[in-house]
Amino acid sequence: MTSELLTVDEVAARLKLNPQTVRRWIRRGLLPGTRIGRKEWRIREADLARYLAPAAPSGRGERHAAVQRILDLRRRLGARLSSRDVDEIIAESRRELEARRG
Repeated sequence: MTSELLTVDEVAARLKLNPQTVRRWIRRGLLPGTRIGRKEWRIREADLARYLAPAAPSGRGERHAAVQRILDLRRRLGARLSSRDVDEIIAESRRELEARRG
């Protein structure tokens, strides 16, 4: 089974985020990616779909919730979010999940 490989710019455009944010997510292990050469990354379309999949019992929904929050905020603000904003939204989502589990 083959899956189309997307560039960081293509993923960023789909999520309406800065490409640097996508690279940061890959480096942190939040989004699976494959390094091509020294600087380029590729993301399988199937991995992106899994990343954005609705909450599942396995706990993968945490990332989806954070991404949805980012996209919703961006729409409401009508501007690009900084990487600091994105990191804070992800951290807040994790705290909320831990509080619900705890």
